[in-house]
Amino acid sequence: MPAAPLLVYLRPSDVADAIRRVHAERGEPWSSRNYAFVSACPWARRRGLVGERAVVELYRAWEQLVDELLPTVDSVVVTDPQRDWAETLQRVYDAVSAS
Repeated sequence: MPAAPLLVYLRPSDVADAIRRVHAERGEPWSSRNYAFVSACPWARRRGLVGERAVVELYRAWEQLVDELLPTVDSVVVTDPQRDWAETLQRVYDAVSAS
């Protein structure tokens, strides 16, 4: 039977806050490694970005790409899913059921 793929995109409303929260939850040494990894990538180096700012700007650039791609595929976007996982899962279930 043919599949009806559906992209579920979980999006933070505040990228900087989401990054700070994830870094606090994961702690060291993960946080420093993540900042260093992104800061060292060619994309960030070309823009002179380092540390938290590099990660935030990378995700903001990613969001622009996502905004261009989402209309081209069947998708459901859930903003700030961590605020209510039950509602998030229901929205995903409803979207899959409607396909």
